[in-house]
Amino acid sequence: MCPKHQGRCRAGSCWRDHQALRKSLRRPSAPRCFYCAVPSPRIYRIIAPKYFQRSVRNLQRLPREIDDMLLDQIASLLPSSRPRWANMPKIAATPFADMLLFVCAVLDQLGIENVIHYGSLLGAARLGSPLPWDEDHDLFVVDVDLSVVREQIEPILRAHGYRIVADPRGFLWVKERFWVAGSGHLAIDILPPLIAPPDKLPVWPGGAPHMWRHELRPLRRLPFCGGFLWAPCATEAVLARLYGETGSIRTMARFSPVNIYADVVAFWTKARSPIEQDWSAISHRFRSRSRWRYLMALPWWWFNGGYVLAINGLKNWARRKREADRAA
Repeated sequence: MCPKHQGRCRAGSCWRDHQALRKSLRRPSAPRCFYCAVPSPRIYRIIAPKYFQRSVRNLQRLPREIDDMLLDQIASLLPSSRPRWANMPKIAATPFADMLLFVCAVLDQLGIENVIHYGSLLGAARLGSPLPWDEDHDLFVVDVDLSVVREQIEPILRAHGYRIVADPRGFLWVKERFWVAGSGHLAIDILPPLIAPPDKLPVWPGGAPHMWRHELRPLRRLPFCGGFLWAPCATEAVLARLYGETGSIRTMARFSPVNIYADVVAFWTKARSPIEQDWSAISHRFRSRSRWRYLMALPWWWFNGGYVLAINGLKNWARRKREADRAA
């Protein structure tokens, strides 16, 4: 039956409908609803009782065009292609946003120029918060050596409950003091200068981070969870180059900012305003915070890691199957 009439029972008609449907399944054409003569979606043939199991064979008769279309849709899934219940909850979003704002406050206090990039830039520009499906923060320092940055910020971070881990690829991870998840931390790297047009640069996962000088400076402030972050002046041009239409204002308008605890938003509104930064208040809050409260966010980061792995595995399967079908 069609969705409109699914589950409806007319006196004396169920058995006749059942017999008619069994006969229709023997033909290649799709079964039709007996009340409005509308073709029934194939999904209802899959979830029907066991005496309709022979209809599953008809799924093998799907037109090649429909099969290719479904595989293309699976292969093009985005990180944002998830239900709302799989988005970042408040208990995970609050320490996640805290980390980025605190590290930026440390760099500002030391006079080190910094700028957000990739997903952090997209979330701040479109939502004013982390992306609900984000995994890590992306922060770049400008015109400075990364080893010098580490020497200056590592003692401060260690005193406030964070630690630095060097990545073999050449950048730094900022993590909570005790962290046993593969995501939920912050990456610090040097922003490389742009010496060639972006279309001639090597293809990096997610796009090359390079920017023209006129795209970078003067830096602009973007509101973020009550505080602010430094962003390139040509934010729209950078986002268009990295994400295209998927990062446009129209597309991102479908998503809502993550929820942050109100007291945290109020704190950053006062401590990190565009006028001045109250470093003493920021330092006191992070020195006196609970060392274990953030651990309550670990289950969600474990779930998010598994969810991302599952989506990527599904995409890889769709790509392989599509290539195999085309080769055949």
